[in-house]
Amino acid sequence: MDRPRRTLRPSAKVSQSLDLETKATTRIVKPKPAPEPIDPQKQLKALLESSKSDLVSLEMHDIINVDTWSALPEDACRRLKELLPPTAFIGARETIGTDHPSVVEDCTSMEVDAPNVDGTIVEDKILNPGFFNDLHFLAAARTFQDHLYLGWFSEAHRAKVKQFEEGIVAGTMAAPWKDEVWIRDNSIPLPPTASSSFTFPSESSARAGGASEIKLSVLVKNGIIRVGDVIAYKRFFTLCDLTVEKDCVIDAIQPKTNALTVLTASGPTKDLPAHLLSSSPTSDPSPSPDSSSPPTSLQSMTITSPTMLETGLLDLDGRVDKTKRPNGNAWKSFTIWRWRQGAEYNPYDARGGRENHGTLFYLRGSYYHEI
Repeated sequence: MDRPRRTLRPSAKVSQSLDLETKATTRIVKPKPAPEPIDPQKQLKALLESSKSDLVSLEMHDIINVDTWSALPEDACRRLKELLPPTAFIGARETIGTDHPSVVEDCTSMEVDAPNVDGTIVEDKILNPGFFNDLHFLAAARTFQDHLYLGWFSEAHRAKVKQFEEGIVAGTMAAPWKDEVWIRDNSIPLPPTASSSFTFPSESSARAGGASEIKLSVLVKNGIIRVGDVIAYKRFFTLCDLTVEKDCVIDAIQPKTNALTVLTASGPTKDLPAHLLSSSPTSDPSPSPDSSSPPTSLQSMTITSPTMLETGLLDLDGRVDKTKRPNGNAWKSFTIWRWRQGAEYNPYDARGGRENHGTLFYLRGSYYHEI
């Protein structure tokens, strides 16, 4: 019986491994893309304008010093010399301006050409090597790094600066609310009087904080607000481009609740009639026979908070719609006017001779710091 012969055909595993080896040896290697050439102008722009520039973190004295200056070509040195002050060169002498009092004109003295200080003729000047170690130069270099880090050399920032400068020239950058805040924070401080039971710190130090818990009734109860005081309201409304001003006088104080009953004129009238500003006001004056103007219509309201008073005054004024009234701090919109001790009624003054005692916000903060 014949023995079976072995087949010469390779097995499936062997053929598969041979195929993988063939593919591995014939794999095409793609060449790496060549790096794009760097534009020198873009590189310089990023170096001098970008906040991520390497100049931000490097030591400027290691970049700008005597050695780097000596490595520059003569043409570059000449152009850079035109930007330097006269004191950066050897032989510079300290001088004073022609408008200095010690400079006396002598008609017999010979006229000498003024030294060149505009930096146009610098070929013969030799730079002082100590200039690169001068404290003024080092401080200017660090300031340059700070401005570079803040992005002040970028095109976007320069565009903002240009827009701001054009707005200043055109007068479109003014903000009325800034004037009101400045007047409030920089008002002339009043000297303490005998009628005051506490001293007034500066208004800029009177922040709300814990003082916001103090109610208007507390100020009334402690004599901070009194009968006869004039409460002046003033506020600018941005949506209406309108400033509303209106005065009211405290006519009575409710003994149990310390609520205020105030009198004010109807409509958009700002000033109070004279009979309400006197030392003994009357709510129902008898008109004089020779008076040609009709008597002012008065309105009375009882309030317990500055917000309530502001709403009532704006409703009487009628020029600002309720939808255009912001939810601001009404304490800052009211100012208390009161007679100084011993002062008398002044019929020629819009508030009868009373003086400014500060805003409700200021008085509340002052009282809070005293308790």
